[in-house]
Amino acid sequence: MKLPWLALGLLLLGYTTFSWFLYAAHVTWIAWVAVLAFTLAEALLLTTFSKGVRTLIRSWLTSDVGYFTTIICAAFLVVLALVWVRIFSYVVMILAAELLARLELQQWQQSRWQSFVILSLVSFTGLGLGLGIGYLFRV
Repeated sequence: MKLPWLALGLLLLGYTTFSWFLYAAHVTWIAWVAVLAFTLAEALLLTTFSKGVRTLIRSWLTSDVGYFTTIICAAFLVVLALVWVRIFSYVVMILAAELLARLELQQWQQSRWQSFVILSLVSFTGLGLGLGIGYLFRV
């Protein structure tokens, strides 16, 4: 099985730096649980549930209420991005790396579940590495 090592390396590096940042910021365990949930949800949405998400978005955007709600949510996300620009930049970096890795895995004809397992393992490994490096250097 051939893997896209560069894309997976970027994903690992992205999660490692994000985890190291969180360790240095002394966040609570609730934030760590949220990051773990985000990591798992992102891998699930990009792999196994991608068809369902597309169908949901298409049906949601067929009505005026759906468009209006989407615009309000997008405006709220822009405000959050401006307020928490540092965290938002990490999230965008991780999302871009995970999308690249998913596309590369798709090109190498990995199944959805194989892609999910690979993305999850690399992501959780990066989180663990960043936490371990932060603990080791006591940032």
